[in-house]
Amino acid sequence: MAIFETVAQPFSLALMTAAMISTAGGLNQSTSLSVMAPSVAQAQSVDPQFLDNALPVEVCLDLPHWQRPSPQAQQKHLQTIPQYGAALQSEPLLSVAKDWWSHEIFSFTTYGLSARTDPLYLSGLWTVVDQTWACYEGTQPEAINQGTLAEVWLMNHRLLAVQWQQDRYVMTVEPAESGLQLVQFPRQEQGPSLPIALMTLAGDTLAVMSGDW
Repeated sequence: MAIFETVAQPFSLALMTAAMISTAGGLNQSTSLSVMAPSVAQAQSVDPQFLDNALPVEVCLDLPHWQRPSPQAQQKHLQTIPQYGAALQSEPLLSVAKDWWSHEIFSFTTYGLSARTDPLYLSGLWTVVDQTWACYEGTQPEAINQGTLAEVWLMNHRLLAVQWQQDRYVMTVEPAESGLQLVQFPRQEQGPSLPIALMTLAGDTLAVMSGDW
């Protein structure tokens, strides 16, 4: 497991290169971090604002080259699953499936009785379903259900930092052409849904869909 410590000084190109080397060959491994540095193309130092109230984060699945299946492949696959099939043509599943397919970022405060089955299939993660189980093979499901652990799925975005600011989580990400990250971090509140705001380095806000049913 590669460990990234919070950086208290500018993140130089040399330090970034060393960090990249330390994680080589471990893209599918669980990674702990407090702050992940921006890419070299964007900046060579970590914005000091990322260091304030940063939370420890577990990136339990990191697949930088993953891509969502095409809409045609998604529909074809779901039609082969009895619990979906014809039900996808009528409400309420029709709208639910559209919501899952139209979002790229999902938050969770419960593990659910379906053991993530519906979220995995309706979002398109069925293509890597076996690899996601590493995120739930320990005490994570219990911790999520007890309200001590939060989870966020990121598609086509890379995590930079998670901070607790006043009464909400602020997650900073950078867009990517591909990729999937499953992120877990300790909760600082006990609300029924996750109070979270996602934004890019450019300051753009991103839509987050609650995966709790």
